[in-house]
Amino acid sequence: MSCKHHAMIPSLQLLAFHWRLVLIACYIAATIPNAVHAFNGNNIVVHNQRINSLIGHQASDSGTNTDYDNSNDSNGTTHSIKAGFIGCGTIASAIATSLATPDHEPHLAHKGLVLSSISVTRRSERKSAALKEQFPEVVTVYDSAEEVAQNSDIVFLCVLPTQMDEVLQDLTDKGIWRTEEHTLVSLVATSKVDDMIRVTGLPPNSVYKVICLPPIAKRQGCALLQPPASESHPYLKPLLDALGGCVECADNDMVNAMMIAPCLMGPMYGVMRNTRDWLVKHGVSQEDASYFVGRSYLSMVQDAESDCRNPHRFDDLIEEQTPGGLNEQALGNLQKQGVFDAYDRTMDAIFSRLQGESDGSLPSDS
Repeated sequence: MSCKHHAMIPSLQLLAFHWRLVLIACYIAATIPNAVHAFNGNNIVVHNQRINSLIGHQASDSGTNTDYDNSNDSNGTTHSIKAGFIGCGTIASAIATSLATPDHEPHLAHKGLVLSSISVTRRSERKSAALKEQFPEVVTVYDSAEEVAQNSDIVFLCVLPTQMDEVLQDLTDKGIWRTEEHTLVSLVATSKVDDMIRVTGLPPNSVYKVICLPPIAKRQGCALLQPPASESHPYLKPLLDALGGCVECADNDMVNAMMIAPCLMGPMYGVMRNTRDWLVKHGVSQEDASYFVGRSYLSMVQDAESDCRNPHRFDDLIEEQTPGGLNEQALGNLQKQGVFDAYDRTMDAIFSRLQGESDGSLPSDS
């Protein structure tokens, strides 16, 4: 059986991690002035005591993403983040958790960011209460969207699609939006940036749409941001990069196309379940089969992710399969069976649904 083996060298990984911390300390010492100053228009504040306390703060080795993005967007200043969440469901809770987790502070600091406060609406009460209990020093729970917006500079809209227009219009009618300070970020998958600009009266460089998955709580996965913010917003893209990663999308069509990848999460779990069941049929216990499949897929995905900014990474991994080996043969058999053609048809169908052109269904084979 031909299998690829990768040696694990924990001591070298630990050494590399400590060197990262040394480099961060050198960066901070070289670029952050001792004075504390603020510019209210852009909410730019230098918090030297806060930043210095992060130098020796290590990220936990619990499977989270601990690789810093090579870019640094601080320009010698620190943006103080006052985040608000209107609607406190799964995604809102995940982003808030990622922002407030102490182990993530060095990643924020590396991007020139520091968390000042988190404001959340009470609903869902179970999740908002859990956030308050876990991060009592930074989280405040409010009864209304108005209070959250008044106490925030960046407002994450995390409500149901049917509630979005009413919530935004109500805040507009009450004169809540501060056009020079507020940034609105919608997590509503069906939202349109142009519509939000029209309803709120906020300038175009202050209104965005983000798509992400719950693993952002652990700095895992990758967020989608539309429109691009690198040139138009002082800290939004660095913020998302600090929370795990971000890809900027030019328009809603690109967002919909990119959303196809996470939509294949269900099929991936289906393949894993099918593999588990096959092992059980061949005498493996359900517990051992489930454990082995989960751990095996984890190692494969980690291998692929290790250099995923390289556009040829996946091709290289396929080329590494031993000629005439079991992995190469399995891949060839699946290609002959039309499995990847079926994947293409499935992606086309889901994209059509996202574009509002169909219900996403495919005809069943007769």
